[in-house]
Amino acid sequence: MSGYSNFQVDRNKATKGINIFSKGKSHRKTQTKSERLMEGVGIWTSFYRANPHRFVRDYLGINLKTFQIILLFAMNFNHYFMYLASRGQGKSFLSSIYCLVRAILYPETKIIVASGTKGQAREIVEKIDDLRKSSPNLQREILDIKTGSNDPKVEFHNGSWIKIVAANDNARSKRANLILVDEFRMVDFSVITKVLRKFLAAPRSPKYLEKPEYSHLQERNKEIYLSSCWLKSHWSYERMNTYFKSMMEGKQYFVCHLPYQVALKEGLLMKEQVIDEMSEKDFDPIALISSALYQQWYKKTR
Repeated sequence: MSGYSNFQVDRNKATKGINIFSKGKSHRKTQTKSERLMEGVGIWTSFYRANPHRFVRDYLGINLKTFQIILLFAMNFNHYFMYLASRGQGKSFLSSIYCLVRAILYPETKIIVASGTKGQAREIVEKIDDLRKSSPNLQREILDIKTGSNDPKVEFHNGSWIKIVAANDNARSKRANLILVDEFRMVDFSVITKVLRKFLAAPRSPKYLEKPEYSHLQERNKEIYLSSCWLKSHWSYERMNTYFKSMMEGKQYFVCHLPYQVALKEGLLMKEQVIDEMSEKDFDPIALISSALYQQWYKKTR
């Protein structure tokens, strides 16, 4: 109202008054830009740690199947995880995704992937290399990646890393916060107990744990075991039962068996291809399902 001399809006008139309802709200920022940024980072980090599947979708740009979302959630919120799956369900893909989630959302995380052979474990690093080519955010997170046979590894800008070892006695003296054993049934049980599990000597120690108010938030290390199913006479069957009993007692254990029908339903396997393989004379039903289930299923599909 430039036409009136000494004109003031009501908000300015009430600045020094006692009526709190007529006083205007101060919009002056009390935090610096850096402080507001770090506060936002903290909020989103907490959100994505509680919702790892949304982090994969929003930040990495990867869409997961429903069963993969459930498994990823179970990986993140249990100390001991075992996944027994048929061929074609993408165990290596899912384990690669989880390693990325853990490495990015939890800085300075040390992850070791082990398998019967170093080449088989190296598939995790190769999967990550493929994923980063189609994910700009993931590419920015990775400092260095090596897929060669000598020293395959992934290093991140936040101090996390993923390294590969062969599951044998020569893999001693390593340290990790998370071990992932691929096709663990092909690894000697003594190597798992006396070598691989000894890697988990100390938990992740972020700087905020040095403050007294956060000292109670120390994290547990994690163990993840992936494999296809095998015979009941094998030691892995007893290990599976141990996990199942602990899970039913309410401990932070998780074990899951998923048959090949899941891969068919989600479009990860073609039904015609499975039928053709089952029709072959030298087909081994143990490799996919038991003989009784095979006969029952095969008759329905003809």
